[in-house]
Amino acid sequence: MLDLLQKHYVRSETVNWPELRQLAYQLAANAQQPSDTYLTIRQVMAVIGDWHMLFIPAQQPSEAGTVYGGGLEVRLGGNTIIRLAPGGPAQKAGLEVGDEIETVDGRPLVLPSQLQTSRYSETLRLSVFRARTEQRKTVLLTLTKPLRPAVPSARLLGGRIGYLDLPQHSIADARHLDYALVAQQAIWAVEAQSPCGWVVDLRNNAGGLLYPIILAAGPLLGEGRVGGLVTPRSSKQWLFQQGRLLEESDSGAREVGRFNQPPDKLPPADRPVAVLIGPKTISAGEALAIAFIGRPNTRLFGEPSFGFTTANLAFSLPDGALVAIPFAFFADRNGNHYDQQIEPDETLFTDWSLFQSEKDEVLQGAKAWLQAHPGCQSATP
Repeated sequence: MLDLLQKHYVRSETVNWPELRQLAYQLAANAQQPSDTYLTIRQVMAVIGDWHMLFIPAQQPSEAGTVYGGGLEVRLGGNTIIRLAPGGPAQKAGLEVGDEIETVDGRPLVLPSQLQTSRYSETLRLSVFRARTEQRKTVLLTLTKPLRPAVPSARLLGGRIGYLDLPQHSIADARHLDYALVAQQAIWAVEAQSPCGWVVDLRNNAGGLLYPIILAAGPLLGEGRVGGLVTPRSSKQWLFQQGRLLEESDSGAREVGRFNQPPDKLPPADRPVAVLIGPKTISAGEALAIAFIGRPNTRLFGEPSFGFTTANLAFSLPDGALVAIPFAFFADRNGNHYDQQIEPDETLFTDWSLFQSEKDEVLQGAKAWLQAHPGCQSATP
């Protein structure tokens, strides 16, 4: 574990490895089997302080996320909340994306299945740790029917403005392989109505598999280079080429996805696009936001993103445990890499009780900017 972290962690040069190794060996001195080192591994990761790292002990389910009642979704390996249903019980209880659930009714949370129950309306007492403020709190969560994974959708708003909602890409959902296809079909359907501009909403995108999320917005990202990955030793570029998403490095280019049925003509490369972000825009969701940075006639609206602007690489340990290590920073189409939150061009705050409504301040701000463009000024509001 220590060797993997030291070799692959993107911020490895900031860690005092001799000191950390000595601490780890002391903590694990009495270990008799691999599982005896799990607590030490978690302590090592806590010392490093990168909350994007994940550790999944052996024999836990392999899904990266589990959905359960109460209007939230947690990620395995850290029991971190990665999605909340707007206006749902978890959000009303004061929980936030990024919170780590430590105990349920006084018992340590080992598997999210501990929160599953056939008795809806049951109330559980959760102990939660909020890393950003280093505070712990206790909340009461009333269970409801399980939260269904959201899927991409698009529609035409007033003023001939296209609206694309790209929620989190749920790896745990069997439909995840169709994520990009669903999004592209939704885009083509709206394109048939000749929109003058687009809103791409990433405020509820807590990540998932990287390339399906990038591919999902491909028709709006445009041809050519759109972003990439930067490590201390190398870099990779992402580019779209006639409906194909390529990953290009010094060793050549490989195809990582393509449009299923590309239209004869993509949307104009200079068509204005407003990208909506916020604290629930995380990881691969942030990668897509970064891919739009530098695109002509593109502007970001909302609040700063969560700040997990790194890509993870998964490794298996000898006993079957898994570790996901941040190994690269996301980069935009101009080669600039990001190692912290993405800042919007225009700061507006999301009231989740008004999400996607006519009173959604972020959405209305984006629409106002789009309608000021010449191609939209003649459109009927």
